[in-house]
Amino acid sequence: MSIIDKLLIYLKYKDKEELITRDIKISDVELNVVVIKILSWLKLEYKRSIWMIEGKNKCFKPLEVDTKYPWCVNLCKLVEKEKFFHDNFSIKNGKFDFSDTVSEEDKAIAREEVFQNYNPQKHI
Repeated sequence: MSIIDKLLIYLKYKDKEELITRDIKISDVELNVVVIKILSWLKLEYKRSIWMIEGKNKCFKPLEVDTKYPWCVNLCKLVEKEKFFHDNFSIKNGKFDFSDTVSEEDKAIAREEVFQNYNPQKHI
């Protein structure tokens, strides 16, 4: 199962055991925020890929991480301590992105999978 599958399944069923195998102190709400931030970033990255194909002056951008925000601290913990996150993502110089070991093809597949399957409800 891919990291994207696990993130989407977590968002649907809220089962932390799908994502966290170690004793990491993170509440359901905190984990939910981190997962939403990752999926939202990936969805935007897919849109950027379309804009690049259309010739617009766009490029992929990592997700900014600022440890003043609790969700960023939690994201850092997950990437540092959870193998599944660590194998797929990295944080360098305050920027969250795919790990260097993830191929361009796998990145493109992940972005598209999120774009197709992550459609948050609008709250009015």
